[in-house]
Amino acid sequence: MEAREIIKWTLATLASLVVIGYSYFVLSGYLRGPQIALSSPENGYATTTPLIDITGVAVRTNTLSINGSKTAIDLEGNFNSKLILAPGYNIMTIIAQDRYGRTTEKTIEINLLLTTATTT
Repeated sequence: MEAREIIKWTLATLASLVVIGYSYFVLSGYLRGPQIALSSPENGYATTTPLIDITGVAVRTNTLSINGSKTAIDLEGNFNSKLILAPGYNIMTIIAQDRYGRTTEKTIEINLLLTTATTT
């Protein structure tokens, strides 16, 4: 009779672990939330050209916006957007939202250097 009790408790424990593991797998997207990984440009980037490409990957994201404008995301989460900078200091805000309504935000600071034309 003792062997049956051991088998019963072992199977119950194993079944509980399977349910807990599956629940974590299903809820992991909810627990982690959306993430943004920028490829370019880096924070603090300085340039002399007013047109820049903002590229990166958004994971577990349904919608992505850069400075309030929605940006397309492909099936792997890659995004690419071209923006025109104002002269001087610029702040770009990237906001990702998942299907549960949770958001994450990344801010990039970019400096557009003014060049003066020199004549000889």
